[in-house]
Amino acid sequence: MRPASVVPESVMRPASVVPATTRETGSLSAPLTLVLGLGLVVIPTFLLVLTLPTWEARTVDARDAARNAARALVTADTWGDGVSAADQAVADIAVNNGVPTADVTTSYAGSLSRGSAVTATVTIAIPDTVIPGIGNFGTRHYTATSTERVDPYRSLP
Repeated sequence: MRPASVVPESVMRPASVVPATTRETGSLSAPLTLVLGLGLVVIPTFLLVLTLPTWEARTVDARDAARNAARALVTADTWGDGVSAADQAVADIAVNNGVPTADVTTSYAGSLSRGSAVTATVTIAIPDTVIPGIGNFGTRHYTATSTERVDPYRSLP
């Protein structure tokens, strides 16, 4: 019979005597968790954070361009002058916000007769993913429309 104060031999063994399987259990889990965490969580979240401002900025640009184009068109004296002024308004917004003019398309509908409506439609290309230093991947299109009513009391040329 052993006294109660004596510690068993298995607890007192030095680390070098402990079998390798016991000492190395879980040694792969930390690096594997790091790699999987970076690859499946951190990097996709980082890319999403980089992409969301571009989506928001391009949608705002499209709405502003449609609004300005409709306003320029409805205040013009003739349809041809209005289309030129509207195209210039859209180009100004695109250039001022760093949007390539090739990524913007416009169309106009309506007439300039008193009380009628004029609609400007602006479609802008939005990159799906933006990776700084590498480029854009994928494209989606956002369409904004704006309708202005021609003043029923306007003077006609």
